[in-house]
Amino acid sequence: HKRSVSDLGAFMRSKPEVSKALDLADIVRLSGKSLLHLPPEYAPCVLNLPTCLRATAHYIAQHADTRGLFRIPGAVKVVNALYDYYCGARENASEVSGTVHLATLPTHIQYQVQDVASTFKRFLSCLPGGILGSLSLFDAFLAIHSQLKGQPEYPRTKQTRLRARLIALAIGSVQSQFRRELIITVFGLLSMIGRIGEVAPREDDEGRPLPTHDLMGYSALGIVFGPLLVGDLIDGYTVQETTPNSGPSLVPITPKKQRCRDRQKAKDSKEPKDVKDTKDPKAAPHDINKAMVAVEIAEMLIANWRDIVRQM
Repeated sequence: HKRSVSDLGAFMRSKPEVSKALDLADIVRLSGKSLLHLPPEYAPCVLNLPTCLRATAHYIAQHADTRGLFRIPGAVKVVNALYDYYCGARENASEVSGTVHLATLPTHIQYQVQDVASTFKRFLSCLPGGILGSLSLFDAFLAIHSQLKGQPEYPRTKQTRLRARLIALAIGSVQSQFRRELIITVFGLLSMIGRIGEVAPREDDEGRPLPTHDLMGYSALGIVFGPLLVGDLIDGYTVQETTPNSGPSLVPITPKKQRCRDRQKAKDSKEPKDVKDTKDPKAAPHDINKAMVAVEIAEMLIANWRDIVRQM
Protein backbone atom coordinates (compact mmCIF):
# COMPACT_ATOMS: atom_id res chain seq x y z
CA HIS A 1 0.00 0.00 0.00
CA LYS A 2 1.52 3.30 -1.12
CA ARG A 3 1.64 6.22 1.23
CA SER A 4 -0.52 9.19 0.21
CA VAL A 5 -1.61 12.54 1.57
CA SER A 6 -5.23 11.37 1.45
CA ASP A 7 -4.40 8.40 3.71
CA LEU A 8 -2.65 10.67 6.19
CA GLY A 9 -5.44 13.22 6.06
CA ALA A 10 -8.02 10.55 6.79
CA PHE A 11 -6.16 9.40 9.89
CA MET A 12 -5.62 12.98 11.07
CA ARG A 13 -9.32 13.81 10.65
CA SER A 14 -10.49 10.73 12.52
CA LYS A 15 -11.63 11.37 16.08
CA PRO A 16 -10.71 8.46 18.33
CA GLU A 17 -12.36 7.99 21.67
CA VAL A 18 -10.73 10.44 24.06
CA SER A 19 -9.19 8.68 27.04
CA LYS A 20 -7.51 9.91 30.15
CA ALA A 21 -3.74 10.03 29.87
CA LEU A 22 -2.17 7.09 31.69
CA ASP A 23 1.54 6.54 32.07
CA LEU A 24 3.00 3.05 32.20
CA ALA A 25 3.06 3.04 36.01
CA ASP A 26 -0.67 3.82 36.11
CA ILE A 27 -1.44 1.05 33.63
CA VAL A 28 0.61 -1.47 35.61
CA ARG A 29 -1.18 -0.43 38.79
CA LEU A 30 -4.57 -0.94 37.16
CA SER A 31 -3.94 -4.11 35.16
CA GLY A 32 -0.81 -5.70 36.61
CA LYS A 33 2.03 -7.06 34.48
CA SER A 34 2.50 -10.25 32.51
CA LEU A 35 5.02 -11.91 30.21
CA LEU A 36 4.74 -11.93 26.43
CA HIS A 37 6.63 -14.28 24.11
CA LEU A 38 7.21 -13.15 20.53
CA PRO A 39 9.18 -15.18 17.96
CA PRO A 40 12.94 -14.68 18.48
CA GLU A 41 13.38 -12.79 15.21
CA TYR A 42 11.00 -10.12 16.53
CA ALA A 43 12.04 -9.85 20.19
CA PRO A 44 15.40 -10.60 21.82
CA CYS A 45 13.87 -11.73 25.11
CA VAL A 46 10.66 -12.47 26.97
CA LEU A 47 8.84 -9.17 27.43
CA ASN A 48 7.39 -7.92 30.71
CA LEU A 49 4.36 -5.75 29.94
CA PRO A 50 1.28 -4.25 31.53
CA THR A 51 -1.31 -7.02 31.38
CA CYS A 52 -3.69 -5.06 29.15
CA LEU A 53 -0.98 -4.65 26.51
CA ARG A 54 0.20 -8.23 26.90
CA ALA A 55 -3.32 -9.63 26.47
CA THR A 56 -4.14 -7.57 23.39
CA ALA A 57 -0.70 -7.99 21.79
CA HIS A 58 -0.80 -11.76 22.30
CA TYR A 59 -4.21 -12.02 20.66
CA ILE A 60 -3.14 -9.83 17.75
CA ALA A 61 0.00 -11.92 17.25
CA GLN A 62 -2.18 -15.02 17.00
CA HIS A 63 -4.17 -13.32 14.21
CA ALA A 64 -1.31 -11.48 12.51
CA ASP A 65 -2.44 -12.63 9.06
CA THR A 66 -5.80 -10.83 9.33
CA ARG A 67 -6.24 -8.52 6.36
CA GLY A 68 -6.85 -4.88 7.15
CA LEU A 69 -5.53 -5.32 10.69
CA PHE A 70 -5.27 -1.89 12.40
CA ARG A 71 -6.86 -0.23 9.36
CA ILE A 72 -10.40 -1.51 9.86
CA PRO A 73 -11.68 0.01 13.13
CA GLY A 74 -13.30 -2.06 15.83
CA ALA A 75 -16.79 -1.56 17.24
CA VAL A 76 -16.79 1.44 19.58
CA LYS A 77 -18.84 -0.29 22.29
CA VAL A 78 -16.59 -3.34 22.32
CA VAL A 79 -13.41 -1.26 22.36
CA ASN A 80 -14.78 0.81 25.24
CA ALA A 81 -15.70 -2.35 27.14
CA LEU A 82 -12.23 -3.86 26.71
CA TYR A 83 -10.54 -0.60 27.65
CA ASP A 84 -12.70 -0.09 30.72
CA TYR A 85 -12.14 -3.67 31.81
CA TYR A 86 -8.44 -2.97 32.24
CA CYS A 87 -8.08 0.78 32.69
CA GLY A 88 -11.49 2.14 33.59
CA ALA A 89 -12.02 3.97 36.87
CA ARG A 90 -11.88 1.43 39.68
CA GLU A 91 -13.01 2.19 43.19
CA ASN A 92 -12.00 -0.97 44.99
CA ALA A 93 -9.00 -3.23 45.02
CA SER A 94 -10.96 -6.36 44.12
CA GLU A 95 -11.75 -5.00 40.65
CA VAL A 96 -8.08 -4.26 40.07
CA SER A 97 -6.92 -7.67 41.32
CA GLY A 98 -9.32 -9.35 38.90
CA THR A 99 -7.31 -8.05 35.95
CA VAL A 100 -3.88 -8.33 37.54
CA HIS A 101 -3.95 -12.13 37.47
CA LEU A 102 -5.57 -12.54 34.04
CA ALA A 103 -3.04 -12.43 31.20
CA THR A 104 -5.62 -13.13 28.51
CA LEU A 105 -8.62 -11.19 27.24
CA PRO A 106 -11.85 -11.38 29.26
CA THR A 107 -14.25 -14.14 28.26
CA HIS A 108 -17.43 -12.23 29.10
CA ILE A 109 -16.88 -9.70 26.28
CA GLN A 110 -17.55 -10.75 22.70
CA TYR A 111 -14.90 -9.30 20.39
CA GLN A 112 -13.34 -9.62 16.95
CA VAL A 113 -9.69 -9.13 16.07
CA GLN A 114 -10.40 -5.59 14.82
CA ASP A 115 -11.84 -4.73 18.24
CA VAL A 116 -8.70 -5.96 19.97
CA ALA A 117 -6.44 -4.10 17.53
CA SER A 118 -8.33 -0.86 18.13
CA THR A 119 -8.11 -1.40 21.89
CA PHE A 120 -4.35 -1.94 21.62
CA LYS A 121 -4.03 1.34 19.72
CA ARG A 122 -6.16 3.09 22.31
CA PHE A 123 -3.90 1.94 25.14
CA LEU A 124 -0.92 3.33 23.23
CA SER A 125 -2.69 6.62 22.50
CA CYS A 126 -3.20 7.17 26.24
CA LEU A 127 0.53 7.14 26.97
CA PRO A 128 2.03 10.60 27.49
CA GLY A 129 4.71 10.97 24.85
CA GLY A 130 3.29 8.13 22.79
CA ILE A 131 5.08 4.84 22.18
CA LEU A 132 8.59 6.28 22.44
CA GLY A 133 7.83 8.46 25.45
CA SER A 134 10.44 11.11 24.72
CA LEU A 135 11.62 13.51 22.06
CA SER A 136 15.25 12.52 22.61
CA LEU A 137 14.63 9.03 21.25
CA PHE A 138 12.59 10.47 18.38
CA ASP A 139 15.48 12.86 17.65
CA ALA A 140 17.86 9.91 17.44
CA PHE A 141 15.60 8.08 15.00
CA LEU A 142 15.23 11.26 12.93
CA ALA A 143 19.00 11.58 12.64
CA ILE A 144 19.40 7.92 11.66
CA HIS A 145 16.60 8.20 9.13
CA SER A 146 17.98 11.33 7.50
CA GLN A 147 21.50 9.94 7.21
CA LEU A 148 20.77 6.33 6.29
CA LYS A 149 18.02 5.64 3.81
CA GLY A 150 17.48 2.36 2.02
CA GLN A 151 14.97 -0.23 0.89
CA PRO A 152 13.93 -2.71 3.62
CA GLU A 153 13.81 -5.93 1.61
CA TYR A 154 17.09 -5.44 -0.26
CA PRO A 155 20.09 -7.65 0.61
CA ARG A 156 21.72 -6.67 3.88
CA THR A 157 24.50 -4.20 3.39
CA LYS A 158 26.92 -2.43 5.66
CA GLN A 159 24.52 0.53 5.74
CA THR A 160 21.64 -1.74 6.73
CA ARG A 161 23.62 -3.20 9.61
CA LEU A 162 24.77 0.24 10.70
CA ARG A 163 21.20 1.55 10.74
CA ALA A 164 20.04 -1.43 12.76
CA ARG A 165 22.93 -1.09 15.19
CA LEU A 166 22.30 2.61 15.78
CA ILE A 167 18.58 2.07 16.34
CA ALA A 168 19.28 -0.81 18.74
CA LEU A 169 21.70 1.37 20.70
CA ALA A 170 19.16 4.19 20.86
CA ILE A 171 16.48 1.86 22.21
CA GLY A 172 18.96 0.34 24.65
CA SER A 173 19.65 3.79 26.07
CA VAL A 174 16.06 4.11 27.32
CA GLN A 175 16.29 3.91 31.10
CA SER A 176 12.81 2.52 31.81
CA GLN A 177 12.64 -1.23 31.31
CA PHE A 178 8.88 -1.06 30.81
CA ARG A 179 9.33 1.57 28.10
CA ARG A 180 12.06 -0.43 26.33
CA GLU A 181 10.01 -3.59 26.33
CA LEU A 182 6.92 -1.70 25.21
CA ILE A 183 8.85 -0.37 22.21
CA ILE A 184 10.13 -3.86 21.41
CA THR A 185 6.61 -5.27 21.70
CA VAL A 186 5.00 -2.70 19.44
CA PHE A 187 7.54 -2.86 16.65
CA GLY A 188 8.07 -6.59 16.94
CA LEU A 189 4.33 -7.11 16.55
CA LEU A 190 4.05 -4.64 13.68
CA SER A 191 7.05 -6.12 11.90
CA MET A 192 5.49 -9.57 12.15
CA ILE A 193 2.25 -8.28 10.64
CA GLY A 194 4.03 -6.20 8.03
CA ARG A 195 6.23 -9.07 6.92
CA ILE A 196 3.13 -11.13 6.16
CA GLY A 197 1.78 -8.29 4.05
CA GLU A 198 5.07 -7.74 2.23
CA VAL A 199 5.56 -11.36 1.17
CA ALA A 200 1.90 -12.08 0.37
CA PRO A 201 1.45 -13.21 -3.26
CA ARG A 202 0.30 -10.53 -5.69
CA GLU A 203 -0.80 -12.99 -8.37
CA ASP A 204 -2.58 -16.33 -8.38
CA ASP A 205 -1.22 -19.50 -9.99
CA GLU A 206 -2.46 -18.35 -13.39
CA GLY A 207 -0.85 -14.92 -13.18
CA ARG A 208 -4.02 -12.99 -12.45
CA PRO A 209 -3.64 -10.12 -9.96
CA LEU A 210 -4.92 -10.67 -6.44
CA PRO A 211 -6.52 -7.92 -4.32
CA THR A 212 -3.88 -6.10 -2.30
CA HIS A 213 -5.74 -3.06 -0.95
CA ASP A 214 -6.20 -4.63 2.48
CA LEU A 215 -2.65 -5.97 2.90
CA MET A 216 -0.94 -4.36 5.88
CA GLY A 217 2.66 -3.99 4.77
CA TYR A 218 5.33 -1.78 6.31
CA SER A 219 4.08 1.41 4.67
CA ALA A 220 0.44 0.86 5.63
CA LEU A 221 1.37 0.17 9.24
CA GLY A 222 3.63 3.22 9.29
CA ILE A 223 0.66 5.40 8.33
CA VAL A 224 -1.36 4.03 11.23
CA PHE A 225 1.34 4.15 13.91
CA GLY A 226 3.39 7.18 12.88
CA PRO A 227 1.07 9.56 14.77
CA LEU A 228 1.41 7.39 17.89
CA LEU A 229 5.22 7.55 18.09
CA VAL A 230 5.40 10.61 20.33
CA GLY A 231 1.79 11.79 20.38
CA ASP A 232 1.35 15.52 20.97
CA LEU A 233 5.08 15.96 21.57
CA ILE A 234 5.47 16.28 17.80
CA ASP A 235 4.04 19.79 18.20
CA GLY A 236 7.53 20.67 19.43
CA TYR A 237 8.83 20.30 15.87
CA THR A 238 8.45 22.33 12.73
CA VAL A 239 8.83 21.26 9.11
CA GLN A 240 12.00 22.18 7.28
CA GLU A 241 11.90 21.84 3.52
CA THR A 242 14.98 20.12 2.10
CA THR A 243 15.77 18.77 -1.35
CA PRO A 244 12.96 17.35 -3.51
CA ASN A 245 14.48 13.88 -3.28
CA SER A 246 14.74 13.78 0.51
CA GLY A 247 11.43 15.52 1.20
CA PRO A 248 10.56 17.47 4.35
CA SER A 249 12.36 16.94 7.64
CA LEU A 250 11.60 18.00 11.20
CA VAL A 251 13.61 20.35 13.35
CA PRO A 252 12.92 21.19 17.01
CA ILE A 253 11.18 24.49 17.65
CA THR A 254 13.27 26.92 19.66
CA PRO A 255 11.89 27.82 23.11
CA LYS A 256 11.15 31.36 21.94
CA LYS A 257 9.13 30.17 18.94
CA GLN A 258 7.36 27.61 21.12
CA ARG A 259 6.25 30.33 23.52
CA CYS A 260 4.94 32.36 20.59
CA ARG A 261 3.01 29.34 19.32
CA ASP A 262 1.56 28.68 22.75
CA ARG A 263 0.37 32.28 23.00
CA GLN A 264 -1.15 32.08 19.52
CA LYS A 265 -2.95 28.83 20.40
CA ALA A 266 -4.35 30.41 23.55
CA LYS A 267 -5.51 33.41 21.53
CA ASP A 268 -7.08 31.26 18.81
CA SER A 269 -8.93 29.15 21.36
CA LYS A 270 -10.81 32.25 22.53
CA GLU A 271 -11.94 33.29 19.06
CA PRO A 272 -15.18 32.17 17.36
CA LYS A 273 -14.84 29.06 15.21
CA ASP A 274 -15.69 30.86 11.97
CA VAL A 275 -12.88 33.35 12.63
CA LYS A 276 -10.32 30.65 13.40
CA ASP A 277 -11.22 28.70 10.28
CA THR A 278 -10.23 31.63 8.07
CA LYS A 279 -6.71 31.76 9.53
CA ASP A 280 -3.49 30.03 8.70
CA PRO A 281 -4.34 28.28 5.40
CA LYS A 282 -0.92 26.59 5.50
CA ALA A 283 -1.58 24.88 8.84
CA ALA A 284 -3.14 21.72 7.39
CA PRO A 285 -0.35 21.02 4.84
CA HIS A 286 2.19 21.80 7.56
CA ASP A 287 0.61 19.26 9.92
CA ILE A 288 0.41 16.66 7.14
CA ASN A 289 4.10 17.17 6.36
CA LYS A 290 4.95 16.59 10.01
CA ALA A 291 2.79 13.48 10.02
CA MET A 292 4.54 12.21 6.89
CA VAL A 293 7.94 12.45 8.56
CA ALA A 294 6.63 10.57 11.62
CA VAL A 295 5.17 7.95 9.29
CA GLU A 296 8.55 7.50 7.61
CA ILE A 297 10.22 6.99 11.00
CA ALA A 298 7.62 4.38 11.98
CA GLU A 299 8.02 2.60 8.65
CA MET A 300 11.81 2.59 9.06
CA LEU A 301 11.50 0.90 12.45
CA ILE A 302 8.93 -1.65 11.30
CA ALA A 303 10.72 -2.54 8.07
CA ASN A 304 14.16 -2.94 9.66
CA TRP A 305 13.03 -4.48 12.92
CA ARG A 306 14.38 -7.99 12.38
CA ASP A 307 17.84 -6.54 11.72
CA ILE A 308 17.48 -4.33 14.79
CA VAL A 309 16.69 -7.34 16.98
CA ARG A 310 19.86 -9.06 15.76
CA GLN A 311 21.83 -6.10 17.14
CA MET A 312 20.19 -6.16 20.58
